[in-house]
Amino acid sequence: DLGSTLSPTNAFNIIQGLETLPLRFKKHQENTMKVIKWMIQQKKIAKILYPYKPSSASYKLWKKYYSGASGLLSIIINSKSKSSVYKFINSLDLFGIGYSWGGFESLAVYQDIQREFKKYKDKNLHIVRLHIGLEDPKDLINDLRTALSYIK
Repeated sequence: DLGSTLSPTNAFNIIQGLETLPLRFKKHQENTMKVIKWMIQQKKIAKILYPYKPSSASYKLWKKYYSGASGLLSIIINSKSKSSVYKFINSLDLFGIGYSWGGFESLAVYQDIQREFKKYKDKNLHIVRLHIGLEDPKDLINDLRTALSYIK
């Protein structure tokens, strides 16, 4: 009725991608946990929002209903300079900028913390949403380490 249909090529690609989905999600989760283990030690990262992290407030609830997680998480950066957070994101080499969660590549995007997360009222808190992809986690950590040097 609306004139919108799925093309045969897109349908084929979806079916083909579903065959490897469990393997890819397992790798996303493994990579994410390695990156989080490193991020926990970073003083410029005030908080990591990822329900599958054992120290997360919602971890027990998450484990009750889910068997794993993807690569999607948020980090809260404490910085007096919003522009330094933009520099952090823009200096990432292995992370694209965007919202296409669930793909194979790592992504980063700035979120308006006052609009999205009302409980964080501090103007010095900035949220960056990350999707950890299938790249080598050591490379992603090195990329994040370099980018964190821009946070003032």
